[in-house]
Amino acid sequence: MKLKLLPHRLYLLQVEDLPRAAREAPFFVYIRAEGNQSAVLPEGYLPEGAAAEGPFVALAFEGPLPLEMIGVLGRVGSLLAEAGVSIFAYSAFETDYILLRERYLKLAVEALNEAGYRVE
Repeated sequence: MKLKLLPHRLYLLQVEDLPRAAREAPFFVYIRAEGNQSAVLPEGYLPEGAAAEGPFVALAFEGPLPLEMIGVLGRVGSLLAEAGVSIFAYSAFETDYILLRERYLKLAVEALNEAGYRVE
């Protein structure tokens, strides 16, 4: 299975609403849940003065992945956990995204390659 490294440095923010800049960003994630709203935005699209965690990078599974597919994210997450790489993941309609701190990218790619995954 292939994963693609997206060309963005990303930052995680806790927000009160969807940042206006997100609408212009080439990649963003926004989750609104009870008492917690967060966004992931690329560098250059952060709201003025926002407190942000990062940088992160994103790996996207080559898709489309059928919604009935079981265990793909779990296997990769476990593999990266064993390598000491913390992740957070987002699922979209046709694929899943794994975000990890940029400083762990080399370690993650090595672990994935050793397990038979290809990262482009």
